[in-house]
Order: sequence, then C-alpha cells, then structure tokens
Amino acid sequence: MFKHFLFDIEGTTAPISFVHQVLFPYAKKNLETHLQTFEFNKSELEQIQAEFEKDKLANENKFSQIFEKEEGDQILKNDNSSKEQIRKYFDYLIQVDRKFGPLKEIQGKIWKMGYESNEIKSIIFSDVPEFLEKAIELGIQNHVYSSGSVEAQVLIYQYSELGDLRNFFTSYFDTAIGGKREKESYLNISSQLKSDPSEIRFFTDIVEEAEAAKEAGFDVVILDRPGNIPQKEHSFTVWENFSNKPM
Repeated sequence: MFKHFLFDIEGTTAPISFVHQVLFPYAKKNLETHLQTFEFNKSELEQIQAEFEKDKLANENKFSQIFEKEEGDQILKNDNSSKEQIRKYFDYLIQVDRKFGPLKEIQGKIWKMGYESNEIKSIIFSDVPEFLEKAIELGIQNHVYSSGSVEAQVLIYQYSELGDLRNFFTSYFDTAIGGKREKESYLNISSQLKSDPSEIRFFTDIVEEAEAAKEAGFDVVILDRPGNIPQKEHSFTVWENFSNKPM
C-alpha cells in the first residue's frame, strides 16, 4: 500500500476550464489595480528583468508590438512607470501561460481577494472528496504539487463549491521544490516526505510530468478528465475519474 498520494490540480482534481476561464481572467482584470499598491523586492525585480530580456531576445518582433524600445529598461525602477511595464509584461505571460514565480505570487494575492470577497468559488470534481477521505481512512496522506503558488493551492481547496477541503491535505508543494517535468523535483518531494519514492503515487494529467515522476521512482496515474489536453501515446495507467478506484 502507498503511504502518500500526490495530486496535481488543473485537469486532475479541478477542471482546466476553471483555471483558464475563471482564475486567469480574474487575475488579468485586477492586475493593474493590485500592482498600484504591490511592492516587488529587488530580487523579484531582477527576476522579472532577466525573464523580460530573455523573452525580448527570443520574440523581438512580437515584443516590438507591445513595448516601446526603451520600456523594458524601466522595470528595475519599481515606480509607476515600471509597474505599467510589468503589467504589460505580465499580461503577455498570462497569455502564453508562463509558469513564472513573481507572476504566480501576485496572481495568488489577487485570487485571495476574489475568494474572500465571494467573487470566486473554485470548482473541484465531485469525486475528489470521497477519494481523499478514503485514502486518509487507509492511513494514506494526501499532498498537492502544482505550478501555482502554495497560497493559490490552499485557496482553491479552501473556497470550493464543495466546501473547505483543506483538512484532507497534509502538505503542499509548488515549483520552489523544482519544475514539474524534472526528476529531481520528485526526489526532493520524497525526501521532504521522508519516504521512499516507491511509496508515493502521483496523479497528473500531463505525460511529461508522469515521466519525470516515474523516473524518480513514483507510481503514476494519469487523469483523462473532460476538457483535458490530449496526450502523446504512453503506457501509464489512465483513470477518467476517482470513483470506485483501487488504493
């Protein structure tokens, strides 16, 4: 029997449509207002500047349509003009669905505002709570690993239409532990859980994540939920849901 279940969120426990049709548009709509009072530290500004310069070199034609030639140089100033450049750049990162730390942090703050004001309720697949509860009854701990910040992960389960689901989870991991398509990330998680990788089962909807977890020694199940992105051919176990599944 496994000691730990590790869950992805988007396309696994929550519909992809919730993330892309509710969370991302809400963050984009409120980004400008939130940036007016948000202060990035020097390290974050340097991260943003470095990412911007990398994109600028790789996508010069596209960037020339969004930014004036000198605008990227304003980011490190952390004043009103730089925040406007950051807003425009973050809009671009949201559009291309970039998993970028400083953006994820501010998105989490915006979503927190939305959840607490009842403007947002997260959608969790109805079969999830029963599966989590059954796992706990069998002595299995449930954990989350998502590209969204830990704060954003907690909010999704706290403010769900099915109620507050936080008690079902023991811990949360984001990309501070490592990228989701990197073997080392899963080894880091098994080390944090003080368990052999073979004692952990990972649930995801992305084959490349499954491959990295398997390489680390995890057992893996791929979820094929409605609206999920078709995956390349693979040999992993596939579930359409969590109903009546073996532990």
